[in-house]
Amino acid sequence: MKAHRRSWFLAFLVGLACIAGCTSGGAGPGTTPADGYSVTYDGNGNTGGSVPVDATHYTQGQTATVLGNTGGLVKTGYVFASWNTQADGTGTSYLQGQVYTIATSNVTLYARWTPNGSGGYTVTYDGNGATGNVPVDSGSYVQTQKVTLPAGAGGLTYDGYTFVGWQTKADGSGVAYAPGTTFEMPANNVTLYALWAGGYAYVVNQNSGSAGNISQYTIGPNGALTAMFTPTVATGGANSQLIAADPSGKYIYVSNVSANTVSQFTIGANGALTAMATPTVLMGTGAGVLYYPFSIAVHPTGKWAYVANIEKLTVNQYAIGADGVLSPLTPLAVTTPASPDSIAIHPTGKWAYVADADGNTVSQYAIDQTAGTLALMTPPTVASGHNAYTVVVEPKGKAAYVTNYGDGFLSQYAIDQSTGALTPMVPPTVPIATGAVGAVSIAVDPTGRFAYASILVNEAAPDAVIAQFTIDQTTGALTAMATPTLSAGGAAAVRIAIESSGKFAYATCGNSGWGSTTVAQFSIDQTTGALTLLKNPTVQAGSWPNGIVTVGK
Repeated sequence: MKAHRRSWFLAFLVGLACIAGCTSGGAGPGTTPADGYSVTYDGNGNTGGSVPVDATHYTQGQTATVLGNTGGLVKTGYVFASWNTQADGTGTSYLQGQVYTIATSNVTLYARWTPNGSGGYTVTYDGNGATGNVPVDSGSYVQTQKVTLPAGAGGLTYDGYTFVGWQTKADGSGVAYAPGTTFEMPANNVTLYALWAGGYAYVVNQNSGSAGNISQYTIGPNGALTAMFTPTVATGGANSQLIAADPSGKYIYVSNVSANTVSQFTIGANGALTAMATPTVLMGTGAGVLYYPFSIAVHPTGKWAYVANIEKLTVNQYAIGADGVLSPLTPLAVTTPASPDSIAIHPTGKWAYVADADGNTVSQYAIDQTAGTLALMTPPTVASGHNAYTVVVEPKGKAAYVTNYGDGFLSQYAIDQSTGALTPMVPPTVPIATGAVGAVSIAVDPTGRFAYASILVNEAAPDAVIAQFTIDQTTGALTAMATPTLSAGGAAAVRIAIESSGKFAYATCGNSGWGSTTVAQFSIDQTTGALTLLKNPTVQAGSWPNGIVTVGK
């Protein structure tokens, strides 16, 4: 009798355990077997290749990422389309990268096949001017299927250029994809062109005076700008306007006018900008004191940087550390005779020149070659035209040029090679275009043969106009080209940058609310210097694009 009760009690305990989760067929409702649920792939009649294998065991409610046709499944007369929960294709279809939520059973995903000629499209890769072997994709894809791009350039090489990714148009104006990412197949065959970078361009977007940002681009072999995969980075300041790079191409500095700061960035191996650990440098302190940092110039040695403060009437002086960080010199600032709109450094690094807008003058400074500090020369200034705005020194160091915003002329100066002093040429000014009311900025090509100025013809509704000049190789004097001006395709050309090879030029269009938000792209005729808009004449920037700089790779 005791043995009978003991057997009954054991049976009762087993029954309780089963109520807690046992069934005769395995795990009960709401439970997961000890070894989890599996996801199995089935070739569903394939004639070649192998199915992918998912070795993970899942619990109820967990998600599994659907694999691609990694084993190269093929079926004669058919194209692989997707995976499906039913062998006859009547279930739910899944593409590579989508997720499947595990329920309470093992899962089998069957290959779904479509007949050849009924939706199979190809992906072809093009080296886009490179040499070597292009990646080959022998698969066929259906519309909306996700295609994984090669993680690199394969056997392709392009002397002087770095592989960046893949793009839908050879000229860089299409959609760009990073290596190893996926894209969704359209209802047509696709050719993807290798995207190569020979340098980088950065454009400061003023953003109506609010928080600024920088558009960043790669420069292709044909000069075309292509937005980086992270197209913009924040400046960390307000009313951001002008930009400068150090000669090594490692660092970028941006003026934030309303914030009284300069932002500091490092340039990565792929050209992308990263804010330094100390992201901004304050120009000075004092309640209600306005500095309005504007133009930035970096010494040719990369040792020092100078910032023109247009409201404080000073130029701040900084040492550039090994990490690119700006540290104030002693003294921090030198006073300018008038409002300093622009600063330029002589190629020898011995002298600096400041365009003083309100004084209609150019200030002249000697640079201490040990300390990096500025000291006014004798005489301290030379006359310019009305409202001196931008000053540049041509690369041979023989001449300097100043745009005069108030009268639409360029001032031109010879530079004494012993003292650095400026002497007005004969004639001292050059008209830039019939009817011009303002000259904004000027840039000189790396050979010192050509110069380009952005001008306003109608200030109320300005067109984006570039004036182009040849430079006399003996005197440095400017002469208008046979075609003196051309359109930049936007509302108003503001700043101009020339790529390091001297083959391409770029102009921002749209500062101060003039309406355009683009960057114009030009090729430069290597014989005449004449600009020609590229096939894709403009690329999109942000709101109110202003300063621009290019950096070689």
